Amino acid sequence: MARSKPKAEVIADAKQAEAAMLELAQLGRQINAVEIDAAENIDLIKANAAAEMEPLKARQKELGNSLCIYATLNKDQLFKARKSQKTPYGVFGWRKATKIKPIPKMTLAQVLERLQELDIREAITVKESVNKETMRGWTDAKLKTVGMRRLTGDEFFIEPAEEELGGEA
Repeated sequence: MARSKPKAEVIADAKQAEAAMLELAQLGRQINAVEIDAAENIDLIKANAAAEMEPLKARQKELGNSLCIYATLNKDQLFKARKSQKTPYGVFGWRKATKIKPIPKMTLAQVLERLQELDIREAITVKESVNKETMRGWTDAKLKTVGMRRLTGDEFFIEPAEEELGGEA
């Protein structure tokens, strides 16, 4: 794809800067209106799709339950040699499933506490990351000891006041 240089208009005076800010505010408002309209349309499409799928999912669940009952009642006949039955449209049957759950009268919080007491860290998930917000209050020397540095500079910003446009979109 060919590269193109952005075209920047030259703003020569305060009046042109004011006009540019007005146009930025108007464009921001138009973009927000398009985003709101898109979100409403997406929500409507999702709601319609959910309503259309609801009876299909209910029927799917009914058929799954019916197959489970059929397989349970005929387990001795259907699953003598194999744990599954193949049909032209798919497979159903029994599969070994293992779950790890707390023993009765024990919660996962209690299990976590016990793992910590016994210092069994491999069964505890911990996500660690650098907290830059905390580091903002540190001295430059302290930042340097951990391999960080503070960079300060001016960043250009634009804050169009869209609410000042009134009712026009």
